[in-house]
Amino acid sequence: MGEHNEDQDDVAEPARPTLTTAQARDMTAGLREAMDDVRRSVAVLAARVRDAHAARVWLPLGHSSWESYCAAEFSISRAQAYRLLDVARSLTAIHDAVAAGPGTSRTRDSDPAVAAALDYGLSQRALIAVSGRTDTVTQLITRRLTALAQQRPPGPR
Repeated sequence: MGEHNEDQDDVAEPARPTLTTAQARDMTAGLREAMDDVRRSVAVLAARVRDAHAARVWLPLGHSSWESYCAAEFSISRAQAYRLLDVARSLTAIHDAVAAGPGTSRTRDSDPAVAAALDYGLSQRALIAVSGRTDTVTQLITRRLTALAQQRPPGPR
């Protein structure tokens, strides 16, 4: 599971029949669906990690620190756990900006756990990159949503 090497495309594999365009589209749709599932799963995991960290779950379980808890309970490093916290913070900031935008429903998806599971189509890497700039990103989202709301014709009354 390292980096891709161009020569890997030529690795000998058992011969397979050539796919039709429809079969290739179906396979691609299945891959897209699986990737969307992974993004949603990461969002749920990040929200649960955030909740566990906020609740300081390591203390009642007898761990001396968050790092010790993560290593003992899940075999993940402190850095991995903090990356998940960064993902959760980014998702929360994006959701809050979208929910506060003009013309959005304030009743839908107001539960933080539900909000964290929303799929904004961003990879874990993108969410980690955004985590250090959530103020800038949320301001951009707010400006864009405001501009879109001003362009939208008024609805029926």
